[in-house]
Amino acid sequence: MSQHVVVVGRGLAGAMVAWKFAERGCRISWWGDGEPGASRVAAGMFNPVSFRRVVEVWNASAHVANMRSTLQAMEEAFGLQGALIHDVPVVKIFANDAYRQTWDDRWTTDHGVTQWAERGQPAEGLDITSLNAPHGVGKVHAAGWVDVPALLDAMEAHVATHHTLVDRAWRVDDGLPDGADVVVDCRGVGAVKELSEVGLKVNPNHGDVLTLSTEAEALQTQGHNVNNGKWLLPMRQQDGRQWWRLGATYSWDKPTPAPHVPAAQALKDHMADAFHGGASHAWDKAEVEAHQAGLRPASPDRRPMVGPWPGQPEGVLMLNGLGTRGVLVGPAAAEALVNFWLDDLPISPEMRPDRFKSVRARFPD
Repeated sequence: MSQHVVVVGRGLAGAMVAWKFAERGCRISWWGDGEPGASRVAAGMFNPVSFRRVVEVWNASAHVANMRSTLQAMEEAFGLQGALIHDVPVVKIFANDAYRQTWDDRWTTDHGVTQWAERGQPAEGLDITSLNAPHGVGKVHAAGWVDVPALLDAMEAHVATHHTLVDRAWRVDDGLPDGADVVVDCRGVGAVKELSEVGLKVNPNHGDVLTLSTEAEALQTQGHNVNNGKWLLPMRQQDGRQWWRLGATYSWDKPTPAPHVPAAQALKDHMADAFHGGASHAWDKAEVEAHQAGLRPASPDRRPMVGPWPGQPEGVLMLNGLGTRGVLVGPAAAEALVNFWLDDLPISPEMRPDRFKSVRARFPD
């Protein structure tokens, strides 16, 4: 008989866990308490390059491959081919000559990051003549974004049709629900207080994101996502206007997901510096179509927490802490959890919750 899996949390982490268990023939009950989550605000971008140090992000090759295969399978199952994952290269504006040198040095040493990106070049080489990039730019061709709200909507419809969608809250003290073989906690920041009691710290990271529109020809990025410390992601043209998403802020001192009003102008001003000439003036006429914010669940080492819930009986599991790389890391993290439970395969020590000394001190066994 197939196992009955209760997944708690209707964000990206919960969707990935529910999907991966369902792929293995399990019966899914997907619980949610109706509280707004960061997943429906996130731009859903993926990028295998860390711009801070110009290196590959953690397990880039494996995570990119798993993400693509998972999302393509979901697109096919939901009848959304080409609608969930979108390939959009990133053009990184170099801040100074030293950063340009660090970037270009990766090609002299045959660094792994070179499989995802291209050598530094003038912005004009990409036919983006309006960028203010005196030190040049670097292009990451293996980047893009995932339509996370569309994914969540489709997954909810799929579960409602083929499994069970439940509007119900859960806390870890509730334990294993009646009739379930396993429960997986994917509540994100909703579990912060309970996690802190067992030595796990999930830092709610507040982020503001804008949806903007400009005159259709006012800004030309040739289909690239422009990054100058913030990012400007082209979305679609509609009614003679180009729509964009612009973000994001990062704040550790805002405890609620309410938008921070001053962030809108700060984001616009920051990105305006990335353009010169007439393009810079386009920001004066840019219209803010939406201002959203959310609380990202970030772990201290920026890696997910995957495995048994510390101090709980067998059958109470967790996946939390996806942070800003959820679409890239989430599918592989969920698969590792499923393989652990169904096949008794070990979870990488890099992801287990007990990798933190604070947890081992409370639960030495």
